[in-house]
Amino acid sequence: MDAPTEVSFGQLLLAAIGLMLLIGGAVVVLLVTYQKRLLQQQLHLRAAEAGHQEQLLLAVIEAQEVERERIGRDLHDDVGSTVAMARMLVDRLGGTIGGDDAATLLDLAREVLGTAVDEIRSVSHSLYPALLARAGLLKALEYLAEVTRRSGSLAVVLDLHYPHPLGLAQELALYRICQELVHNTIKHARGASQLRIELHQSGPRLSLTVTDNGCGFSPGPAAANGVPAVHAGVGLRSIGVRVDMLRARLEQQSAPNQGTRTRIELDHPLPA
Repeated sequence: MDAPTEVSFGQLLLAAIGLMLLIGGAVVVLLVTYQKRLLQQQLHLRAAEAGHQEQLLLAVIEAQEVERERIGRDLHDDVGSTVAMARMLVDRLGGTIGGDDAATLLDLAREVLGTAVDEIRSVSHSLYPALLARAGLLKALEYLAEVTRRSGSLAVVLDLHYPHPLGLAQELALYRICQELVHNTIKHARGASQLRIELHQSGPRLSLTVTDNGCGFSPGPAAANGVPAVHAGVGLRSIGVRVDMLRARLEQQSAPNQGTRTRIELDHPLPA
């Protein structure tokens, strides 16, 4: 009577072992499949990141070329013409002119050369803001505001609260963003009479806001970095690149005849 029981127990044991092996095999298959999918996702993500980095690099190169073109145009149109006028005045002074006429020409030549010096300083600051490296972002923004006031009809208002400075590379990126936004206002914001630049540290957040009261525009759909796709010229694309570099967020608000407000916000934890 014991034999049938032993046979049944053995069969159950074999069935249990077989079921365990089957479950184990299924788990192994699932793990292998999961690992393959995970590897494919990682490869896809790396390919996407590589493509994104390539796009960023191309955008940076394009922005640099446009900046070089702008600086070359400034040198030719502004500095070159001013120096040429100064040379003409000096040539006239070297002639037979004397007395009051000579004194008048000398004063005019000094004034023209002073203008040339200011223009050269402005172009040099566009190439690299040495004041930023020497005195920090606040002083660089103050200088940018002063140059903007002197060069046009815009009243520039500064509102700065920046007790915990960033690193030099991050400050340079923020300065370039602000510089490009100011340039866009001068170039595109028809009717603008006031430009407001705000840099605020609030807890672990740092924000840069540039607002004008110009003609504004109708915003189109935004790209991934917040730059309006319809209006994303080279200048705005270069802003988008720097926003990505800072891992910041960009928000732009505008409407016809309502001005434009651009805000960049990034994480900036307070020092321990």
